[in-house]
Amino acid sequence: MTRSILSAIGLGLLLVACGVEEKQDVKSADAWLAEQEKEGASQLAESNKRSGSHDEPTATEDEKKRQWDDKQADLELRRAGRSAETCPDSVTEKAPKGVATVTLIFANDGRVKEAKINAEYEEKAVGKCVLRAMQNVIVPAYQGEEHTVEWDIDLTGAKKASGPKEKKGDKEE
Repeated sequence: MTRSILSAIGLGLLLVACGVEEKQDVKSADAWLAEQEKEGASQLAESNKRSGSHDEPTATEDEKKRQWDDKQADLELRRAGRSAETCPDSVTEKAPKGVATVTLIFANDGRVKEAKINAEYEEKAVGKCVLRAMQNVIVPAYQGEEHTVEWDIDLTGAKKASGPKEKKGDKEE
């Protein structure tokens, strides 16, 4: 009985599969190629509408022009400035106490190209120590012209107060 059911199903499938009359064309190579080119052109046109032309280069985040980063430069200069402020304690030669002004010229790669200190400290050991500390500053690379920064270094030897200063009118009760 199972055989007869299975053979009936198989015969039915065979008749359905062979009995469908669908027109099938055999395309020539040129007709097939023309159809493929037409489909490709329409896909390319649709793609260009959605995302712009693929022929035009698009800039990635790294390729975009970077400008001088004031925030990062300030952070790096403060670090170097704190190091430079310890120079009077690290040299044996007596040096005038005061504020030294350092002028730094940065190249596009972010490194210090040239550093100068005011004349009062120029030939002193403390001045050379300050210049060494400040010349090691590296900021993020940027596009454009060289950037010049003037930075004051406190060489008085005064200890820096830690924490915020008390404002007038703020009294503890």
